[in-house]
Amino acid sequence: MASASVLVCRCVPPSGMDRSLSEVVASPRRGRPSSLGGAAVETPPKTPATSHCRCVTGTLESAHALSLPYSVCDAVAKAIWSHAKAHAEGKGDTVLPANIGLASSDCSGHDRSGSPSAKRRRSTCNDLAVPDHLKAIFARCGPTQPSQTQDDQTNASSSSDDTLVHARGVLDLALVQAGVDTAVAAEILARVRAMALSASAYWREVSVDLSKAASSLYRYLEHQRLLYWRHQPWRGVNLGGWLLLEPGPSSALFDRFEGGVRCEWKLMQKMREELGAEKAAEALREHRETFITEEDIRRIRSLGLNAVRVPFGYWVVMGPANEDEFMGPCIEYLDRVLHWCKIHGLQVLLDLHGAPGGESGEKPCGRERRDWSWQDWRFDESLAALRTIATRYKGHEAVTGIAVCNEPSETVPASVLCQFYDRAVQTIRDAGMPPDEVSIMLPIYRTERLDEIWRLWNQSYDGFARHANVAFDLHLYHCFGPWWQRQGFGSHLRMTKRHRKILRRVPAVVGEWSLALPPQACGDGDVEEDEAQRAFAKAQLEAYAQASHGWFFWNWRDSPNQHPGWDVQTCVERQWLTKSQFTDASSSRKRSS
Repeated sequence: MASASVLVCRCVPPSGMDRSLSEVVASPRRGRPSSLGGAAVETPPKTPATSHCRCVTGTLESAHALSLPYSVCDAVAKAIWSHAKAHAEGKGDTVLPANIGLASSDCSGHDRSGSPSAKRRRSTCNDLAVPDHLKAIFARCGPTQPSQTQDDQTNASSSSDDTLVHARGVLDLALVQAGVDTAVAAEILARVRAMALSASAYWREVSVDLSKAASSLYRYLEHQRLLYWRHQPWRGVNLGGWLLLEPGPSSALFDRFEGGVRCEWKLMQKMREELGAEKAAEALREHRETFITEEDIRRIRSLGLNAVRVPFGYWVVMGPANEDEFMGPCIEYLDRVLHWCKIHGLQVLLDLHGAPGGESGEKPCGRERRDWSWQDWRFDESLAALRTIATRYKGHEAVTGIAVCNEPSETVPASVLCQFYDRAVQTIRDAGMPPDEVSIMLPIYRTERLDEIWRLWNQSYDGFARHANVAFDLHLYHCFGPWWQRQGFGSHLRMTKRHRKILRRVPAVVGEWSLALPPQACGDGDVEEDEAQRAFAKAQLEAYAQASHGWFFWNWRDSPNQHPGWDVQTCVERQWLTKSQFTDASSSRKRSS
C-alpha cells in the first residue's frame, strides 16, 4: 500500500472534559511500592498527560498511529452492533442453535466420544437441541451453505449501508464530544465500514449458519480492536513452576521429598513435616528468589519473544485462606517481574493459575484432589483476587493481559462458567483496567468445549460484543490421552491445520503449547527426531500466528527428565525453534485490512 499522510488523534482530552473519558484516554499510572527484602521497588508510573488534544501526522504503514480514543471506538461499536441487530430482528428471530461447528473434530477422522482426555475427564452438556431444519447446516465435513439469492444480497447490502450511515453519524458526534479533530484517517473509516459489514452479516447468519456467523463476529471484533489496540500479538513463554509449583518445572524442589508428592498443597505439607515450618518457608523463599531472575527476563527478550505469561496461585496475592496449606502472600514477586519486564520491553499476561478452592481437582491449580467438585471453587474469592490484581497494576505499562483462571474443569456447568466470566470481566474493568490497555482471557482449555461455551457466551451474555477485548484461552497440546498416543506424525500436522481454522473464527490466545509428542510420532534416531520436531514447530507457529491475541509456549524451563519439547531453552539449543521464527511470527498472520 502506498504511503499517504493522514491526520489521526491519539492524544489526551482537555482537562475540563468528562472524567471517565480522561481516565480512559490519559490513564495516569501510579507508582506502587513493593517490599523486596527491605528495598522498595516502584512499578513505573504512566507518563501523565500535560497538554490538550494533540493530533499527529502518520502514514498508513504505521499501524499503531491509526488509533482512536477508546470512548469513541466504544460508541461507534455499540451503534453498529445495536443497529445491525435491530435491522435483523425486524425480519425474524435470531435464536442460537446448540452446535456452531467451531471445534468439530469429525474432519480429523475421530468423533467426540473418542477425543483425547488431556488432563481430566470431559463432561458432556448439550442443553439446547438443534432444530430439525438446521441440522443439515452443521454437517462438519459437508458443503457450505448455498449462495445468497440476488434479493438476499440486495437486502444485505442495504442493511450494512444503513448501519454504516448510522455509525458514521455516531463517530462524528463522538469525536466532537471527545474534542478530537473530525478529519479521521481513511483507513479508520474503512475499518468502521468493515465493522458494519461484519455486524450485519453476523445478525443475518446467526439463525441460519453459526459457522459463518462465528467468522463474521470474529472479523467484526478484529476490526474493532485495531481501532484502539496499540500492542503486537503476544509471542511469549510461560514462567510456570515459579509462583505455583508443578512437578515438571519445579522438579528441583519436588525431587527433594519422597512419597509421590504431585502438587504444591501436598509438597507444603511434606516440607513442613520434614523441615519444620521455618525451614520450609526458607526453602520456598529460596525457590521464589532464584527460579526467575532479571537475567531470565533479559534472555527471553533476546530470543525475540515479546511477552511472558506469569502463572500464580491466589495465595500469592491474598495469602492462604480456609486453612489452605499454601504459603503467602508474596505479591512482591509479581511487582519485581513486572518491573523487569517494563525495563526489558516485555508484555505481561497475569494468569490466576490457581483459584480459591481450585478451578479443578488437578495439580495445575495447586491441589490435586479426587473428591473435588465444581462447588468447591470459591468464585467470590476469585473475584476478590482479580480485583486486587487489577487495582494494584492498573496503568502498568507492562501489563497487557489478565487470565481470570486456568483450565477450568469440564464438570463446571457452562452456565456457571459463563456467569463467572461475565462477572470477572466486569470486576477487572471496574477496577481500572480499560479495554484499550488490558485484554482479558477466558479459559476454554480444550477445543472440545468451544462450541458449547461460544454459544452460551453469545446467547446469554452477548459476551464478545458487550465486553470489548476479551478472548478465549486455548491450550493446544498433542501428547495427553490415549487418542494422541495412537497418532502418527502426519496426523499431528493435520491437526495443526484444524487448529489454524478454529483460530480464524474466534478471538483467542493459545495460552499453552509445546513440542512434546508421543515417542512413536517422532521416528527413530536423533536425526529423524530433529527433523520431525522442526516440522512440528513450524506447523504450530504457522497455525498459532492466526490467533488474534497471540501465543505462549509452555515453558521457559522444565525438568531434564521430561521430554525436551517442554523447555523452550532446550528447543532453541537443539534448533527445533529459532529466534527468526519468534520475530517473524506476527508478520505471518494475515490481519484484516
